[in-house]
Amino acid sequence: MRPRSLTTPLILVMLGAFFLWRNLHPEAPVFDLIANYWPFLLIAWGFIRLLEVLVWRASRYPGVTGGEVVLVVFICLGGMGLFEVHRHGIRLTPAIFGEQFEYPVSSQMPAAGIKRIVLDTPRGSIHLTGGETGQISVSGQKQIRAYTREDADRTNGRTQLEMTVEGDRLLIRSHQDRAPAEQRISDDLELTVPRDVAIEGRAGNTDFDISDVNGAVELRSGRGDVHLARIGGNVRLDIGRSAAISASDIHGNLDIAGQGSDVQVDNVTGQVTLNGAYVGSLEFHNLSSPLRVQGARNLELRAAAVPGTISTDLSDLTADNVLGPIHLVTRSRDVHFENFTDSLELETDHGDVELEPGRMPLPRIDAHSTSGEIELALPENAEFQLQATAERGEAVNDFGSPINTQVEGRRAMMTGAVGSGPSIRITSDRGAVAVRKQGSAPSVRVPQPPRPPAPPRPPR
Repeated sequence: MRPRSLTTPLILVMLGAFFLWRNLHPEAPVFDLIANYWPFLLIAWGFIRLLEVLVWRASRYPGVTGGEVVLVVFICLGGMGLFEVHRHGIRLTPAIFGEQFEYPVSSQMPAAGIKRIVLDTPRGSIHLTGGETGQISVSGQKQIRAYTREDADRTNGRTQLEMTVEGDRLLIRSHQDRAPAEQRISDDLELTVPRDVAIEGRAGNTDFDISDVNGAVELRSGRGDVHLARIGGNVRLDIGRSAAISASDIHGNLDIAGQGSDVQVDNVTGQVTLNGAYVGSLEFHNLSSPLRVQGARNLELRAAAVPGTISTDLSDLTADNVLGPIHLVTRSRDVHFENFTDSLELETDHGDVELEPGRMPLPRIDAHSTSGEIELALPENAEFQLQATAERGEAVNDFGSPINTQVEGRRAMMTGAVGSGPSIRITSDRGAVAVRKQGSAPSVRVPQPPRPPAPPRPPR
């Protein structure tokens, strides 16, 4: 008689005992236990199988069935997914099974001698406004998700808001770390502070909305959105993951690091630096000092200033009224530049490029596309020295005889000089290159007419 495996019955017994213990102790952090210790299930399974091999070595061993292999794969995928969710601070209990209780938060103190305010709120939201006041006022609500009102009341008593003065610094703590691991707690706070203080925020999962502050602002958070307006000092943001970051009317330097989705920056006097992986839309408007973008969706961008606008998403980058020198490296997006000065260095792997300097004298241009068309629109009276190459494509010239066009096999080149202007070099490895006069209609290729269908064969 063929022996049968004991693995499945024993695992069912273990799972049944685990869930029975869970029913008897509903407050236990089951999600944390499963996320951290799920590999023990595979260890137990393998140990039982090892015992079966030793017991049945003299007889025919049943082996591992296809269903067991599929189950092992699902356990590994599910366990790794739970661990990643747990590692990023997401809890499934009691956020799903518990009940949310709310408690008011209110505190204030004199602001005399305070130059810096430090906010220590791991989870929630902070809305801070500076004004002409001699008080530091805090109000809002605390949310505690627990199984019972008694549990929430005890947690509320242990997590009272605390304001501690340390020299010229005020530390505002929510003490969320005192809450039990099985409970979820967050604070939504509104603060009114003197306009001239500096702000420092430390958080794990908090949204910040800060406005009308003349001091520096420094925010560090694992996750959260940020909205800043009318900040008089330097701003530094280190946000692990965000859905939206916006900053407007900043009179110092702006430094943003992390990863996330959308970023919008307007009216900044100091240098703007963006370093991180952002997969949404990036918008920059009216920047008086240099702009540096690196690491954002395989995008590297430098410009001396942006009096106009730069806007980019996953597929397009559009810029108008940008002061050079400009350096742009991108992997896969269409690029459209208008009204730029000084010089432009552009490198793209996939995407069409449209360049329209619009101003005299022309800037120096060096543009290269691995796969995509490059079209350059210049004023009719422009002076320039051109070297344009389409390795596998056509060359279109609207300036006539001063520009010489040569075709060698699949390669087309345009060289020549109109006056004594700056050097312009455009190269496309796979795609056409075109130089046209500004205001003229874009060059259009006439498609070849389709071949007529072949007549039907007569029946045999």
